[in-house]
Amino acid sequence: MPRALLAALLLTIAVSAAAADAAISVEIAAGKAKNIRLRSLPGGATMAVRITTTRRVLVALVAERDLRTPQPGSLPLFRGVVERRLAFRVTIPESGNYFLVLSNRGGAEPLEVQAEIRALTRPKPAPRPEERADLLRPAGKREQIAQMVVDA
Repeated sequence: MPRALLAALLLTIAVSAAAADAAISVEIAAGKAKNIRLRSLPGGATMAVRITTTRRVLVALVAERDLRTPQPGSLPLFRGVVERRLAFRVTIPESGNYFLVLSNRGGAEPLEVQAEIRALTRPKPAPRPEERADLLRPAGKREQIAQMVVDA
């Protein structure tokens, strides 16, 4: 049985915290992919991701809306191929849910993937009401919570 269902991690990103970490290990069957959901990421936060794998795997970081209903011209925040190890950083452009996609669709054998995700910087302060008409109120100091879940 794949070890993909072993993970359900909570990652708390509080304004007072310097960094938050999460790690996960999954097995991806040949010809399949796994999506790691990152819930409620704050806009403006910088995330560092490190991937280690036993074989070649495609990695992408995609906004939920782009994954669910792709629009012409929409691109992932990051896309790359990992042979053994890969590390990258990305700034989350707007608050919301994101997916770390790990694809072994071209692989002939199952593979193991370890992903480490770290919040490096605090989110930018909420814009002032005059800057955004739809802003109801600024986010509280401890309101930003992200949850990582593996979709089977």
